[in-house]
Amino acid sequence: MESDGNESDGRALAGGEGFELPTVLAGLDSDEPARRKRALEAVRETVDTDPEACLPTVPKLRALLETESSDAEEPIAYSLAELAQESPDDVAPSVPGISSCVTEDLSQQATQELFRCLHAVAEERPDTVVDHVDELVAVLEERSSVDRWSVELMAELSKEYPTEITSALSLLREVLHTAPRTGGVSALTAIGRVVRADAVSTFDFVDDVVSLVDHDDRALRNNAIACLGDVARTAPETIEPHCSTIATALESDDPTTRANAAVTIGRLAADTNEVRAQRRLVELLSDEHAQVRANACTAIGHGRVGTARGALEELADRDPDAAVRERAAWASAQL
Repeated sequence: MESDGNESDGRALAGGEGFELPTVLAGLDSDEPARRKRALEAVRETVDTDPEACLPTVPKLRALLETESSDAEEPIAYSLAELAQESPDDVAPSVPGISSCVTEDLSQQATQELFRCLHAVAEERPDTVVDHVDELVAVLEERSSVDRWSVELMAELSKEYPTEITSALSLLREVLHTAPRTGGVSALTAIGRVVRADAVSTFDFVDDVVSLVDHDDRALRNNAIACLGDVARTAPETIEPHCSTIATALESDDPTTRANAAVTIGRLAADTNEVRAQRRLVELLSDEHAQVRANACTAIGHGRVGTARGALEELADRDPDAAVRERAAWASAQL
């Protein structure tokens, strides 16, 4: 019997303007592999240009991720990641199912896309993702490499839930050791937040962070020094053996590197007799960048570097930057 044109068996499921949601949803539910394949192709083709139209397919995509053959994993995972970026709230209810699908048997590309999906959700709804950290970390520990999006996810969750990602510290340390250019900046950010939350019991990652103090990548170098500053506040004894190495950053051409190093050295200054570092801190009081001068004042105040008294009094009276004047006056009072 010929069709009257009002029904569809799912044979023509074009993407873009030809995307027919009822037909696609029926296709995703179909027991026929060919129909499901065409429906998945329609979603995959449409999600780049009109993701909003595809949002109702999220629950069915998540369900298919558990049952479809391996050749469908990547398009499903990609589509879920794109839809999470479009509307995290629509994907959030499917997070438990998506997290359970991240297994060691999943392809590397599909795994990356699912972590991208979870990261997009975590940007708006971290509460729906954080409970799955331990199971995700367990899977990552079984894999040969840690992808960028898994690190980005941990960094995102660390904003609000630093104590809940402590199980990921060993993985973050591994990133610093094996792939710093790929995920080191975010790994250092996450580690720093966990340290500031007083959630670290061992500091075996410190050597890996110190190795990045002179890295040629600016963001990586500066995040490493800032991370060491966080550790110095909590456990200065773990940083003191590396004071000379960190002090070399005070000579950097990058003002942010000098400023960060001044903070880290300052937190150690009260407990160390690193003369070279103290001398360099005094020199930084004349730095052309106000943030460097301000941080040097703070460092000198904490370290009670008496030789800086005259320079501090001069800054407190005449520096053009109000923050520098304030910190110089405070530092001078500590001497």
